[in-house]
Amino acid sequence: MDRKGKKRQTKSPGDSAKKRKFRGNQHTSELCTDFVSTSANKLKNQDDFEPAIDESSTYVVLCFSLVFTALQSVLQCKVCNSGIQFLKQSQVGLEFTLCIKCKCDEMFTVHSCPKLRNAYEINRRFTYAMRLLGVGLAGINLFCSLMDLGTGLNKNGYYNILQNKKNTENGNYENEITVSGDGSWAKRGFTSLLGLVSLVGKYSNKVVDVTVKSKVCKACEKWVGKEETDDYLEWYENHKDKCTANHEGSSGKMEVDGVIDMFKRSIEWFDVKYKRYVGDGDSKTFKNLLDADIYNGEPVVEKSECVLHVKKRMYRQNSEAPKVKNLVLTNKLMIQLGVYYRLAIMRNENSVDEIKKAMWATYYHLISTDEKPQHSYCPEGLDSWCKYQKCKAENKEETFIHPPAFNKDTAILKPIYEELSSDDLLKRCLDRNTQNNNEAFNHCVWNLAPKHIFIGQKTLEIAAWTAAYTFNESFLSVLKIMETMGVTIGPHARAYANMYNNSRISTAEKNAAFTSKEARIARRSQKVAQNDDYEETEGLLYAPGIAD
Repeated sequence: MDRKGKKRQTKSPGDSAKKRKFRGNQHTSELCTDFVSTSANKLKNQDDFEPAIDESSTYVVLCFSLVFTALQSVLQCKVCNSGIQFLKQSQVGLEFTLCIKCKCDEMFTVHSCPKLRNAYEINRRFTYAMRLLGVGLAGINLFCSLMDLGTGLNKNGYYNILQNKKNTENGNYENEITVSGDGSWAKRGFTSLLGLVSLVGKYSNKVVDVTVKSKVCKACEKWVGKEETDDYLEWYENHKDKCTANHEGSSGKMEVDGVIDMFKRSIEWFDVKYKRYVGDGDSKTFKNLLDADIYNGEPVVEKSECVLHVKKRMYRQNSEAPKVKNLVLTNKLMIQLGVYYRLAIMRNENSVDEIKKAMWATYYHLISTDEKPQHSYCPEGLDSWCKYQKCKAENKEETFIHPPAFNKDTAILKPIYEELSSDDLLKRCLDRNTQNNNEAFNHCVWNLAPKHIFIGQKTLEIAAWTAAYTFNESFLSVLKIMETMGVTIGPHARAYANMYNNSRISTAEKNAAFTSKEARIARRSQKVAQNDDYEETEGLLYAPGIAD
């Protein structure tokens, strides 16, 4: 309807030509107990991470002079009946000592929060909360200064708090399991000083192990050039167990070394062996893993490919193919070929022959013409994705008109299909394994430790293990970590954990819905097609040396 109430005659770009089937909404999904998303299934059981809640534990922010000046005007000492005065002394971070002064000889003092061994609770709580927001020492001190809460934390106090953060580990696994591994770096271009590597269980969809690799230690940097002195040797003897530089070699080798380290400790830590490794083929991790022979051949670790990374090979090889005058491979078409390749693998996960058949079906489908239809590999029947086969099922194939085909020069496409349909490659693609969980976990880590801010190895470890707990279980695990640190958990923190978990499930279920996936694919296709149109109209505007 338009503004005057008349029925609109033209369709908007977002209108669908065919009415969509109703597949549920946010109201009907609440009635369903069979969760679709991985996140929802992982959050079903949260009993192991239920923290103790103290309903009386809360913090407030107040103006010291306004509140305590008002109290001074109405209160008096019960002993000497004189007026009292409130003073703030000995501030450590956000903690301070409140002094109550009157005519009595002794001055009464009280701490603003409890002390936990070598640190005050408010400082531990605040440091950990800011880490969850991706904020470090500089950000903490800026916040405290602008809010007039004090000067913040000193360097020694901050790193002492990081040193005392504790994490626990638990899990229940079979003796031999399948894991997917992936590395991530704090900086692109394989020049990063920091990186992390994770292993995720295929069937549990949970982080099994994670390790942080670092090529730098700030303490060691102060001794550069003095390594042969007696003072250095004496210092290093006490420092070597605390040194944060745990990697030698290139940044790209961090993934290789990290995976090998985690395989080596699998039996000691978890009493399991990683029988199959799902990798992306972007590094020589698996080759080095075989050379290490960690389990002495029992079992021999098997390699599986990440289907989504294999799919990218179709796009990459098409984009790198020599340009032929009569063969126009647009960006949209190359993405489409990659999608067809992925679907051929995903829909035939148990048979190499069926994957091959489905792959070549798309190739011959694309080069078919009215004079020479080549749809023998395409699935038959009215439910087929091939429109020619649909018409054939209705005995109307003679009325079908083929779209423009790639029959001008198939010498480019055919070798690519032959290479990507090899038995060796497709065998590693069975069971449709992916590294989606590893990629999602990496995103969680860098949310807690933003790449644009320099961090150390210990800070990244805290971010990695915190992300692992929330990724595997729920936000209740964060409260459990804080409880382990000695922080008292109040009702507001527990309420936020419930809200966070419910929101996570709701969002994950919505994104996993069929209609949401369709909409995302449609939006991506539309953007790619639009960009192709821009490039065709505008020509090449950005490339090395184009201005010469």
